[in-house]
Amino acid sequence: MKPYGILFNPNAGNGESERKAKNLQEKLKNNKIDSFFIAGDSPENTIQKLIDRMSEISAIIAIGGDGTLNIVGTAFIRSNRSVPLGIIPGGTINNFAKRWNIPIDTEKAIAVILDNYTNKVSIGKCNDQAIISSFTFGKLADISNDVRQSEKQKYGLIVYPYQALKKIGSKTSYLIRFKTEKEEQDLKTWVTLITTTSYVGGLPYTLDDPNAFHINILNNMTMSKAMAYLTYAFTGHLKGKKTITRLEAESLEIINLDSEIKIQSRIDGDPGPDLPLHLEWKKDLIDLMVPIKKE
Repeated sequence: MKPYGILFNPNAGNGESERKAKNLQEKLKNNKIDSFFIAGDSPENTIQKLIDRMSEISAIIAIGGDGTLNIVGTAFIRSNRSVPLGIIPGGTINNFAKRWNIPIDTEKAIAVILDNYTNKVSIGKCNDQAIISSFTFGKLADISNDVRQSEKQKYGLIVYPYQALKKIGSKTSYLIRFKTEKEEQDLKTWVTLITTTSYVGGLPYTLDDPNAFHINILNNMTMSKAMAYLTYAFTGHLKGKKTITRLEAESLEIINLDSEIKIQSRIDGDPGPDLPLHLEWKKDLIDLMVPIKKE
C-alpha cells in the first residue's frame, strides 16, 4: 500500500499541529502504515506540493481547520483526482469536521482514521478553488477582516455581532444578481453567506441539508433587522428569519450590478476573488474518513 500523506502547518498553534502530526505518524506506523509529512511555506506552495505528490499516496490526513481542508480540496479540483481524506480537527470553528461527526479529540479522530471507513461528500468550487465550508461577501466579509484570530479565540462568536452593529450605520447594501439553474433575482444585499453544509460558526443553523449550496442573503440591513442577525450570530438559528432570502443551488452566478464598486469574497475564512463569480457544486468529490455508522 502506498503511504499516507500528513498535511499540517508547522507554524500553527505554537507547534501543536506538528505534535499531532508526529503522534499520528507513530500510530500509523504501529498499524503498519507508512507516512510522510507535507508542508509548504504558503497555501499556494502547499497546494502544488500536494498535487505533485498525489500519485505517491493512498490517503491524505489534514490537521487543521477549514482553511487547511481548503488546501486539500483545491488540490483535488486542480489535479482532477483525489484520494481518501482523513481529518484531525485543529481550527477554531471546524464546521466541516463537525458536520461529518469527526471527533474534535485528537485520539478519537486518529481512531476514525485507523478504521478507514469512508463516505462520499460534496464541496463547492469557485474558479479553481475549493469551498469547503463557507463563501461570503458583503459586510460579513468586512467584519471577518476586522476580527483578529486572537479575538476570535478569546471572545468567540460575540465579536461578530459587535462588529456587525458597528457597520450598520454606513452604506451597506450592494445590488447583486443571483442566477441559479432554477431562477434569477436582483437583490439589495447586505451580506451573503453560502455554505456547503448545515453548519456555520460551529453550530447547525438549519435542519435542511440538501446536497447543494445553502445560499443565505441578508437584505438591506437596518437597526430593526439587527436582532435577526444577532440571534443568528449567537445561536446559529438562521432558518425562518424573514430578513433572509434563502436559496439552494448546484450552480450560481453572482454578478455585481454596480461595476464601479469592488466587492471581494471570502472563502473558508480567507480572502477570495472579486465579483463577478461562478460557483459550482462538486458532488461526491471527496472520500471522507468518518466514524463507522452504528446499526
